[in-house]
Amino acid sequence: CKLSRYRAAALGSTGMDFLIGFTGKDYAIIAADANAARSIMVYSQQLDKIRELDSHKLLAVGGDAADCIQEPEYIQKNMTLYAMRNGVQLTTHAAANYIRGEKSYNLRRAMSQVDMLLVGYDEGVGPSLYFLDYLASMQKLDYASHGYGGFFCNSLLDTHWRADLTEEQGLELLERCFKEVQTRFMISMPNFTIKVVDKNGVRTVERKS
Repeated sequence: CKLSRYRAAALGSTGMDFLIGFTGKDYAIIAADANAARSIMVYSQQLDKIRELDSHKLLAVGGDAADCIQEPEYIQKNMTLYAMRNGVQLTTHAAANYIRGEKSYNLRRAMSQVDMLLVGYDEGVGPSLYFLDYLASMQKLDYASHGYGGFFCNSLLDTHWRADLTEEQGLELLERCFKEVQTRFMISMPNFTIKVVDKNGVRTVERKS
């Protein structure tokens, strides 16, 4: 069927991207590989797949290269427009529901092949993480991953994730996941982008050499 063909195509394009994120003690952290590739060719290994939606929200995307530009830009601009019109930003929960609604509406109209992880920080709520896939499913989770690389990391997250992880401990857990992907996965992923969101906003974290 048509949807099955879309699913097979989307898995083929999303699987080679690696997205991972989790919440910790008063922060949420998200990471993505830096490969820009198509078919058998790698064009760059410095691509940033994590977009800042606003001062306290980050969106990591993986999938079709064109859709990974168009859809996040559409979401970001509309969230900015909402904040300008109403004088208040969407909460992370509201943003997740908005994104899910847009993907659901377009599912049989102009379907995009983009999987997403959304993290944010809200006063009175704290950090949160939402898992969204290209079929418009959405779930709030403590930790999540997308792509084939996630198959190698889910057991590590099951074993080592705790709600009270400090940022330093969270970075150590990420490095374990990176090492596992680089050891087990057939695709070379030498570089990763790491970003954190907490009460002070979003920032990029450099990996320790």
